[in-house]
Amino acid sequence: MATKKTIPERFSNWYIPLICKHQYKALAFYLILAVLFAIPILFKPGLKLDADLSHLLPQDTPSVKALEESYLRFGSTDKFMIAIQSEDLNLVVALQDSIAEYIHKNWEGDFVSTQVDNDNQFFKDNALLYLPVKHLENIRDNLEDLQLEIGRKNGPLVVDLLSGDSAAVADSTNASAGAAPAKKKRVWFDENLPQELGLPDEAVSAFDAFFKKSKGDTIDAKAASNEEVEWDSKSTIPSELKNRLVGSPRPDSTGKILYNGVVNAKLIKPSTDYEFVTHILARTDSLLAYFSGKTYPVPTRFTVEGTYEGLKEVDEVANDSIFSFGISLVLIIFLTIFFFRSVKGPILVTASVLYACLPTLAFTALFYGKLNPFTVFVASIILGIGIDYSIHILGTSQKLMHKYATLEEVLEAAQRKMLKPFILASFTTIAAFLTLLAAHFRGFYEFGVVASMGVLFSMLTSLLFLPVLVKCMGGIPKAPDNSLLPKSWDEAKILKFFKYLAFAGFALGAVSIWFAQDVDFEHNLRNLRRVSTNVTTSKNKISTKVTRATGKAVTSTPAAVMGSKPEQLDKLYDTLMVRLHVEHDTTLGSFLTLKSFVPPMDSQKARLEIIEEIRDLAEARVFDRAEGDDSVNIANLRKLSAVEEPFTPEDVPSWTLDLLREKDGSYGKIGFIYGDFPSWDAHALHRFQERYGHWNFDGEDLRTFSSQFILSDVIDSVKKDSFRLALVIILVIFGTLVVSFRKPKYFLAGCVAFGMGALLTLGLLGFLTDMFEFGKISIYNVIVIPMALGIGIDATIHMITSWTSDKNQGMTLRQLMDTTGRNVMASSTTTIAGFVGFLFTTHRGLKGIGDLACISIAMFLITSIVFCMYLCGSWLKKK
Repeated sequence: MATKKTIPERFSNWYIPLICKHQYKALAFYLILAVLFAIPILFKPGLKLDADLSHLLPQDTPSVKALEESYLRFGSTDKFMIAIQSEDLNLVVALQDSIAEYIHKNWEGDFVSTQVDNDNQFFKDNALLYLPVKHLENIRDNLEDLQLEIGRKNGPLVVDLLSGDSAAVADSTNASAGAAPAKKKRVWFDENLPQELGLPDEAVSAFDAFFKKSKGDTIDAKAASNEEVEWDSKSTIPSELKNRLVGSPRPDSTGKILYNGVVNAKLIKPSTDYEFVTHILARTDSLLAYFSGKTYPVPTRFTVEGTYEGLKEVDEVANDSIFSFGISLVLIIFLTIFFFRSVKGPILVTASVLYACLPTLAFTALFYGKLNPFTVFVASIILGIGIDYSIHILGTSQKLMHKYATLEEVLEAAQRKMLKPFILASFTTIAAFLTLLAAHFRGFYEFGVVASMGVLFSMLTSLLFLPVLVKCMGGIPKAPDNSLLPKSWDEAKILKFFKYLAFAGFALGAVSIWFAQDVDFEHNLRNLRRVSTNVTTSKNKISTKVTRATGKAVTSTPAAVMGSKPEQLDKLYDTLMVRLHVEHDTTLGSFLTLKSFVPPMDSQKARLEIIEEIRDLAEARVFDRAEGDDSVNIANLRKLSAVEEPFTPEDVPSWTLDLLREKDGSYGKIGFIYGDFPSWDAHALHRFQERYGHWNFDGEDLRTFSSQFILSDVIDSVKKDSFRLALVIILVIFGTLVVSFRKPKYFLAGCVAFGMGALLTLGLLGFLTDMFEFGKISIYNVIVIPMALGIGIDATIHMITSWTSDKNQGMTLRQLMDTTGRNVMASSTTTIAGFVGFLFTTHRGLKGIGDLACISIAMFLITSIVFCMYLCGSWLKKK
């Protein structure tokens, strides 16, 4: 009685004869299918890249909610700047006005406000009203001390003009008769105070003008070209234009003076919105073309500066993905040529896996509509992972060629034989990837789904499309007849060789337990960013730092605090003042609220009383005899103390209110906190977020947004997900081993090989971290963990399944190594090759994907071969 055929046998008996009989029709069918897959990728909906990390966090994350509210209420806190450089200062000023007018006329709906100057005359006129009473009292006391000092120096006649007190006259006379006391060093003004009060740099410069001694107006451009000489970027600007956003960079060796100008624009959406930035930069190209197309009397150039230029970062990530894919593809072709010893073999397996990329990308386009920073390299990843199936089925076909008379029979047998291992191996890898569905971080979630579909399509393509290619290309290339082991070795020597390697592995495993505890997460954000290429691009950039009054770089990522009423922001101001001046919190740099620009009315009135005393003192005739710095300070105080009335928000320059103005024109309900901590330190960033990212006033939680908080939340989410998911993945893999190897002996052998791979990988990573600060887990390469574990168990499953198969009763260790071992080596090395392209990217975070993948997959390959060969020869002996 004939045995009933299994489902794989029935399918192979139907499918293989069908495609062999109609091989070109089958090929045409798959090519038409490929064209259909290309439509959603290239046209509708079209696959785009979204590099905004905030889109990868859960929607209920506080920083994400704050981000959405900040866009609705305020627009973007990122900087968009059009920079101008020319030898003619007046031309730069005129172009600033023209560009601002162009934006107002042509960019309606895309911007909130523009800025070309920062008139600080208001702050000059009202400088003393910003000083707390204790500082005003200090100025008053300094005046009284100076008054007495001048009196003692000039004799009793002058003192008598100041006071009718005879005791004072006597004291003064006695003092003048004796040795003159040393001149008292007076601190009129703490130069750090304006920033501590929360004033922006433009307002701080008003105080500098009054309290710092002028260095003169003469400029030695030749001397200024010396890097050791301090350069004032505003020294070349006439006084009537110093309020403009213009300045001069340090002259070159020829002493030529250039003038840089900038037009600041606050836009409605952030620099992380890819479509908006694409739209803005397209408009910017039109703007630059319009102004660059004009004729100017001297050479003039324009650039886009600020964070919106970061679209290039997104484009570079996309270019990196293409570049890495190309490198991986070339390397895979050379590796398959080496393993198959032919050209036809690499063409077949490469064409098969490239075909699998099409439905994977089409699925991504239809299901998600976009790629994120984690899925953008999915084609390279599938190229490495998916080629395994094609290599195994082609290698198995080569092994079966001597058993069957026709190509059709070989393909049927190979498909039947590999269907079960393929299902088991793909199920293991897919299960490992799908554990990412339990992650809160959406980047993991999406990557797990896309990578799982890539594995599924790769497996199906190798079973369905590869046989069509084999038939159409005239058959299977001849199997290489060389052995991977020396021909002189018999079975005993082969077993002895792998026995020594296995015991060496056990010894290294014991050492690895020590180093495994040093595996760490990357908290240095500089190691997750693109390597700076400013060396080659700096000549084309125009410095905007020189256009600011202080010449200091200012952070572009403040924490924006949003309340529902101005009183809440006033309470925030008071709290921050305490933290800055009483608690002396070193992580707090400065802050900005409406109260920074407009002190409370009662405070202003109290200050006016002290200012009146200062005015009365400063006007005394005795100060006409002041000398040096004191004379300058008295003259300044006579101007400053002329203020007699308090002011309101309506009196403040419009550019200052624009810093706090919402889209609806209101102000006073948004403030900014500037941190003072190393922005590259994820630990410091997290501490700053914990201390300044949560506010509650009047029983209401205020939203606090910062793009740095988004990054902090991403790191926190990834750390929480990654190690938990690794444990889940390991449980899934062990469950798969139970299903695959139902006999305890086979299961334990698989566990040993897989466990040693995991242990040695952790040990090596810990060693590299401990010795070289290399190989750390990061928010980017953590996705490699489930993949490496899934691939690692695949090799073990293939080796043990092949050895224990009833159809391979007479298999020797040499045959196991030369057939399945060769295929495992080919598939794993080509998988590694799929990640080698990452090593050539300039983005260090993405390069870390390649580092971890190459290390972990190589380690699992070695342990799978060594321990499976040893266990198969010593423990799973053939009867």
